[in-house]
Amino acid sequence: MLGLGGYGYQEYYKKQVLRKIDHAFAGGLFSSLEEAALAQYGDAEHMFHIARPEQGLVDAIISGNTRGNYFLLFGEKGTGKSSMLLASMQKVDGEGVAMFEAHSDNEVFRLRLGKALDYEYHEDYIGGLFSVKGPRDATPLLDIERALNKLEKIALQRRNASHGRRRPLVLIISNIHHISDDVDGQRLLDLLQQRAELWAASGLVTLVFTSDKYRTTEALRLHATRMQLLNVRDVPRDVAVEALRKYRAETRGESISSSLLDEIYSRVGGRLIFLDQVARSRDMFETAQSICQREQRWLLSQCWILGRDIDDEVEHQQDYCAAAMTLAQALVSMENDNPTPSSLPRIPLHKVQELMTRADFIPRLDQQNIIAIDADGMVRADSMPMQNAFRAICSQPGFDTHLEATNERLDELESLGRTTELTIKDLVGGEYELSSRHGDGFVIRRK
Repeated sequence: MLGLGGYGYQEYYKKQVLRKIDHAFAGGLFSSLEEAALAQYGDAEHMFHIARPEQGLVDAIISGNTRGNYFLLFGEKGTGKSSMLLASMQKVDGEGVAMFEAHSDNEVFRLRLGKALDYEYHEDYIGGLFSVKGPRDATPLLDIERALNKLEKIALQRRNASHGRRRPLVLIISNIHHISDDVDGQRLLDLLQQRAELWAASGLVTLVFTSDKYRTTEALRLHATRMQLLNVRDVPRDVAVEALRKYRAETRGESISSSLLDEIYSRVGGRLIFLDQVARSRDMFETAQSICQREQRWLLSQCWILGRDIDDEVEHQQDYCAAAMTLAQALVSMENDNPTPSSLPRIPLHKVQELMTRADFIPRLDQQNIIAIDADGMVRADSMPMQNAFRAICSQPGFDTHLEATNERLDELESLGRTTELTIKDLVGGEYELSSRHGDGFVIRRK
């Protein structure tokens, strides 16, 4: 009786696990995080919104009409990647879609994946009470693999139930650049990409990644065969200006002149996060100015150069700052040579490495949102306000001389670091000959 009861409970528990995962993809069901994000779309009357040309493709992906590939939505922070996904999720009422945020700790990633799929990793299995070990005895990576196996079973069941005509499930993993850039993080990314490739080929599940860091694009490109990359950029000038004009007219009854709107765009550009702040503010021009000032203060706090009086203790930090300012100077110089009001000057990544004479500083600048590297490997300022900060700093009187003095001092410190002082004591009077032999040090002989 005990054996039959245990076997019956085990079979019941397995079916219950699959039922819960299937229920997580039912329409109208969102996690608390998704509900909080979707709440902004409930009050459409007071929402600042710009219809992006990419929205149609995102709608097709989330609704399951586009299959056979997995997708990477790549763009800087604040360009509207998550907003497009949430808007598409609302259109299908969450049917067949699950979404969660990536994390640098694989254990936290495991928990978030379990929450999105409503999967407990057998931690609520009563049979664990009768064993010496805990109900979960595995690494986070193995648990993630188990969860994805369960998701695959649900996708197969749904396809069989609809005789192969059911649309694929969609799993969205936001901000995968949060996955740590180490061995464990690379293993997790490889696991996810392997599943994405397999599921895209079979049409079972469509994985959608979002990222705003170039390193994730490089990592995924190595093994990508079915990945489609959607580059989400800032909105163009005419679209942004018209959206601002329409929003202010509808919410405040204001008629904004074209010259003022052009002036605002020249400060904040087409970044949605900045346009939203400007559109909702009392004084749009003052808000645009404060955004530029905030970006300038951030740049100075991270990358300002100290000139000729650099202490040797901060040599490495000033190497980084001088390289950043050299790049800023080059971008401003390109802008002066070829002024294009609606676009930011760009430099190929390999040319930036040559300009800075360092390749290891570029990922850090990208991480600090000072520069941005697009999917084509072109480097530019992270945003229009950051380019304005570059311009304001590089146009200061004496900046070129200050940067040159900093580089000269760094060269001097580097030369001192390669210099060795030799002191010889207690020698008998007379003449001595000092010679060196390769690998054997110095030899001193008395003449």
